[in-house]
Formats: sequence, structure tokens, C-alpha cells
Amino acid sequence: MNTDIDFMNITESDKAFVEEFENFVNGRVSNPEKTGMAMTTMHRYLQQQAFKVFIGYVKALAHNYRMGRYDQRNEWASKLADEAYNHLIEADLIYDPEYINLKNK
Repeated sequence: MNTDIDFMNITESDKAFVEEFENFVNGRVSNPEKTGMAMTTMHRYLQQQAFKVFIGYVKALAHNYRMGRYDQRNEWASKLADEAYNHLIEADLIYDPEYINLKNK
């Protein structure tokens, strides 16, 4: 899995969201936990869609962790994502044979 946005096949609007979200978490968010909790007030269908984005992010971090593509700045997030994603696979909630075959570094 290549997680470099320049090589991903995503739309311009998706790329714009990533850039805006990056700007938001880089100095504009005051409380990440409360912001995340506030997202549960969205329409329930939109909660489902937002969660799919979240799972995609967790998947990418988990894959990167397994391949050793992290450093001290994002080690905690990568390791936590790997643990969570691995649990979802073991619980048969997610199917990802590519992840299962990655060497755990």
C-alpha cells in the first residue's frame, strides 16, 4: 500500500479535504477529543461515512507501522493504529489479506 497522496488515485475534492484537515489539526484544533466527540452529532449516515474515512486512516497507519514507515513523531499513532487494526482483523470485522502478510517490524 502506497500512502503517499501524490500517488493515490483520489479526487481533487478528497485531496482538498486532506489539506484542510491537515491545516485544522496543525494549530486550529483546541481539543481533539472533544472535537471527535462533537462529530457524533452529525447525521447518522454522515457518521458512518466519517468512520469510513477514519478506518482508511487507521489502515494506512497500520500498514506503515508494519513496514517500518514511521518515526518518533508518529510512532504512538502508528503503533496504536496497528494494534487496533489487527484486532479488527482478528475479530473478523475487517478483511485485509495484504496487511496479514506484512512483516511486523
